[in-house]
Amino acid sequence: MQATLDDLSTVALDDVLDDAERRLGRQLKREDGHFSKYNGTAGFRTDEATWVRIAWRRTAVIDSQAWTGYEAAAAIEGVPRPEWSAAAVWTDHARGVVWRADEMTLVEDGALSATGDITTDPGLPEQWWADLQTALTNLAAHSTDRVSMGQTHLTRRIHEVYGNEIDTTITNWACAHGDLGYANLCGPDLSIIDWESWGMGPAGWDAACLWSASLAVPTLAERVQAMFSDILSTRSGKLSRLLLCANVERAFRRTGKKAPLTDTMAELATSLVRELQ
Repeated sequence: MQATLDDLSTVALDDVLDDAERRLGRQLKREDGHFSKYNGTAGFRTDEATWVRIAWRRTAVIDSQAWTGYEAAAAIEGVPRPEWSAAAVWTDHARGVVWRADEMTLVEDGALSATGDITTDPGLPEQWWADLQTALTNLAAHSTDRVSMGQTHLTRRIHEVYGNEIDTTITNWACAHGDLGYANLCGPDLSIIDWESWGMGPAGWDAACLWSASLAVPTLAERVQAMFSDILSTRSGKLSRLLLCANVERAFRRTGKKAPLTDTMAELATSLVRELQ
């Protein structure tokens, strides 16, 4: 495996962890680290039974909104999630990046999947679903100037794949987590993790993301659609689902390789386009 900062498990990281420990005043349990293979992050338990998340950005391309997502989320009420307490940020001239270490409360229950999607029903208790519904309702009511999914991106992506005849105008906006897949949901006690992408989006964006992530398990997808039918059946909910279908179709056109749900989402898109027109 080629060493790359996109997967921190492949690179020598001791100097970075030394810096994080010194700046936060915590000792990391390095032998039990969790590494993402997709976004260059790592997480460690500490000697104080907290969690430290390590992330990096190229110096010239720091997205200030995503960079401060965890601390900004501290203002959200009524949503079970890790409680952020401190951060350390420093420049690494040798690697040409800026590192950030965020400390937060430890979530004992693990994520429901290593990826955003899921292939088997996790058998979650009824309380988990009730808590999720309440959490997303509370989150949607939160006021923020952050943007998770904007009109320009939604319109461009849908028109690119399905043509310009679809009116993509969103008139109903709500605060959203922005990446509500099973990698960011913990259970059996609900906790929602990874708050980089949160902000305003089309009403129903979170429910649409969860619906899309559930499609490999039809009974699970049906449950999500039934639970959030009030918002998924609206125009903004349908456009949110169509955008997710567009992402899958676009990837297929670009690579020529079908994903497990390419055909399924193509069929769903046909129905959504018909309803939206």
